Amino acid sequence: MSIALVSFQRLACAYPINSVQTIDETRRIRLQMLVGKHGSIAQLNELIGLARTDATLSQVRNQSVHSKTKAPRTMGDPLARKIEEKLGLERGWMDTPPTYAELLGDEDPRAKVLTLMEALPADQWPTAVRLLDALGKPAEPKAAEPKNGTTG
Repeated sequence: MSIALVSFQRLACAYPINSVQTIDETRRIRLQMLVGKHGSIAQLNELIGLARTDATLSQVRNQSVHSKTKAPRTMGDPLARKIEEKLGLERGWMDTPPTYAELLGDEDPRAKVLTLMEALPADQWPTAVRLLDALGKPAEPKAAEPKNGTTG
């Protein structure tokens, strides 16, 4: 990712995507997306072949503390791959941070702007960033016009 695009994301968007997330954070976000899509953890459990009442996904989502290690529960590679396989998702989907479009919908203006930016040739990014930066600045107040049409 170029510096221009990173600058664009920070300057032009009120809801920046974190450029660096841990795999655990990304997997938790993706898990929450799946729960929203499928209605509940119980339904998601059934779809991936776990018992409806299995607590694993709930513990991962809530970062429940492991009784022995005292560390928050996380989703390991085997579970991430199992979810992808059972739901017909691309391998690595659980590990890839979601886009604005995935989080907010294709019609969200931020998602549209990012899509447009990604389609621009890299040499046009600085111009696009300057334009967006200018749009984000408050407008200069207009000078008061004389009331009687004279200048003095």
